[in-house]
Amino acid sequence: MLDRHLRARPDDYLPVFLDALAARGAYHWSAVFGDFTDDFYVLDCPGCAVEVTVAIGGYGRYAAVRDWDLGDCDRRDLRPASPETLSGTGRWMYETAVRDGRETLADGIRHLFGRAECPRCAGVFCVADEYAAANRPVLDRW
Repeated sequence: MLDRHLRARPDDYLPVFLDALAARGAYHWSAVFGDFTDDFYVLDCPGCAVEVTVAIGGYGRYAAVRDWDLGDCDRRDLRPASPETLSGTGRWMYETAVRDGRETLADGIRHLFGRAECPRCAGVFCVADEYAAANRPVLDRW
């Protein structure tokens, strides 16, 4: 039913898209995913543990170390995933956005599931994997 509603390209597209993510079990993405006009994801670099801010939106598509006084320092451009390499939830998100004519959303998803370079140690990592690992909710089993 949610997919049918998305295909109709409703005005409330993003909330319905988030509901569809939750229905697919991607609770962490349904809680934090935005429209990529001004999205920021904060995570620790898996190589050196420095806090990295990843921006995907109107301010750019980059990874940086955020400084209170200086802002985002030493920005490194994100490396978007190619559509062919996407799988699972990322592939569903991308294909749904493309199908429904949501170019900004589709481009943001490619960057979210792409790679970032840590400004401190130059280690390269998948943004979505690191964010999901740090923010996936623990579900109790009864």
